[in-house]
Amino acid sequence: MKMAYFTYDDEKLFEIKVDKLEYIEDECLIKDVPQMDDEQIEFLSNLGEEIFILLPYNDGEDFYLKYINHLEYFNHWDNNLKIGSLISHTYGHNDEENNLLKMFQEVYRTGEKKTGILKYLNDEGKLLKYLDFRYFRAGDEIVSIHEDMTEVKMYRDHTLNDEDLGVAIVQDGKFVDLNENYARYVHKTREQMLGSEYSFGGMLPEVGEIIKREIGLISRQKKVLYKAPIASYNNDGSIKFFINGEISYITYDNRRAALIKIKDLTQQEIAKNRIESSQDSKTQLKYTFESLAENSKTIVSYGKYSEDKFIVSDNFYDVIEDESRSFPFNTQTVREFMLGEDLELYDSMIDSLSPANPDVEFTTSIMTLKLNIKYIRHHIKRIYDSQGNAESYVSSHQDITDEASYVNSLKKQIFKKNEIIKDKDIQIKEAHHNIKNSLNILLSLIRMEEHSHMPLEEIVDDTKTHLKSVSVMHEKIYQSENLVEINLKEYIDSIVESLFDIYSSKIHYISKVEDIKLNSKQAKSLGLIVNELINNTVKYAFPDGNPGNVEIRIGRLDKKIEVEYRDSGVGIPDSVDFDNPTSLGLTVIQNLTKQIDGEIGYTYDNGTYIKIVFTESDSF
Repeated sequence: MKMAYFTYDDEKLFEIKVDKLEYIEDECLIKDVPQMDDEQIEFLSNLGEEIFILLPYNDGEDFYLKYINHLEYFNHWDNNLKIGSLISHTYGHNDEENNLLKMFQEVYRTGEKKTGILKYLNDEGKLLKYLDFRYFRAGDEIVSIHEDMTEVKMYRDHTLNDEDLGVAIVQDGKFVDLNENYARYVHKTREQMLGSEYSFGGMLPEVGEIIKREIGLISRQKKVLYKAPIASYNNDGSIKFFINGEISYITYDNRRAALIKIKDLTQQEIAKNRIESSQDSKTQLKYTFESLAENSKTIVSYGKYSEDKFIVSDNFYDVIEDESRSFPFNTQTVREFMLGEDLELYDSMIDSLSPANPDVEFTTSIMTLKLNIKYIRHHIKRIYDSQGNAESYVSSHQDITDEASYVNSLKKQIFKKNEIIKDKDIQIKEAHHNIKNSLNILLSLIRMEEHSHMPLEEIVDDTKTHLKSVSVMHEKIYQSENLVEINLKEYIDSIVESLFDIYSSKIHYISKVEDIKLNSKQAKSLGLIVNELINNTVKYAFPDGNPGNVEIRIGRLDKKIEVEYRDSGVGIPDSVDFDNPTSLGLTVIQNLTKQIDGEIGYTYDNGTYIKIVFTESDSF
């Protein structure tokens, strides 16, 4: 981790690498540190800011810690601070230019205040903490004040700029910040709303009272989150506006506040009500199709053969490039835009439909009315009566031109098309197979937990973490280029961070996972192993919620994958036989390791150390 100091203009002053100090020698501690009285300690401990009080040592050549009001926070960040420790032996031991010490010396000798921004960064440069710092002299003491501005910065940099949401902050019943979207939703300007009281105009009085009460509870930290639709209606009962709202508690400028996020769903709700209230089945079906075909590149159609009735979504005309919007639609219309081998493919797929095979999916090219070539993914489902006669059909036709990798002539594109589709279909089937296997593994884990007579609450908690691991894996699969490989670093880091969020853990995670692409089958087993290790660490390694560290290193050596897991907890008791475990967690770890033909070993050395080695498989 690094500490980087900046001016308020973001001009960098200096940077210090911060490593964990395993211990501080007694000779490095100043003895007989002046004690503070109980009233001073009680006052400082109730302040939200981090307060350091330093005393000069050796006529101001160094400084030592007299008091800190939030010592547990710094222990959490791997810094072994103690009352009486010298700056030169704590942060200063990696400060080659003595920049921090020089800053304190200048404040002490000149009496001038030093202010700016202090950022805590991980080794990859990711922001961990964003603090406002103020250092000044008070008598013979140096006072260092750090005000945590991380949440405010994240809000201003990210949440406030969300293009899909209206966002506002209410403090003491007034708007202290908001974005343009929020102002637009309530038909005002941002300038009009800043500083004004939070209004419930347009809402039913009883709804306004509920929201007012919820904001009050959240602002007083009596409640964490409130979600609800916020609706207003015209005199005739029609919808005036319909907004999904979310209110949550945050600390803003070091004071309690309510963060409000809203999304305007008025048009969607009007369309929904229109569908529900319509008595005309054809109109109702039309509205349904328009809802299904919200993507302007997807056509949805319906046909009833016996009555020669056909309905198509309006974006049909956009796809075929018919500006007059007059091209007649019937069961043969899509076919009329195809040429050569695509027409043959289309006819053969339609001919293959039967009561035993009622739907097909395939891709062809079409030529639009403006003679442009587009590539369409078709999904056609035919409905049969009890005698096996074709009664009606429903189809969707998605324009995938932008996504298709066709760059040569039409003939070359058609030649390559079937191989591309075949490969993608195989990958998609493999992804579906992975989902099925993952669910089977989860079911097996739940059954094992039931047979071990674990408490129901613990089974539910473990199932949540297992589901999270599997969902992270499939998210990473679908984000990958080929649907069968996973970036191991992104996957493992996401699992660990998600689990610590679920447990609200104070454990600090140190990632030394290399950028390795691993097949999804082995990655899935490895993810569940890490899940079990984290569960065991959180539950047993740090009694009474004490802070600590978890370090995971994963690397590749030839075709071997080496996994090292280390925590700084109390370790595995000597009574536990790791090779013949009786606990469910260790049994699961052993079984999952065998699934990937891996070998596992462990040692006990100031915590738990587990090493797993397995051969990377080429199969997916």
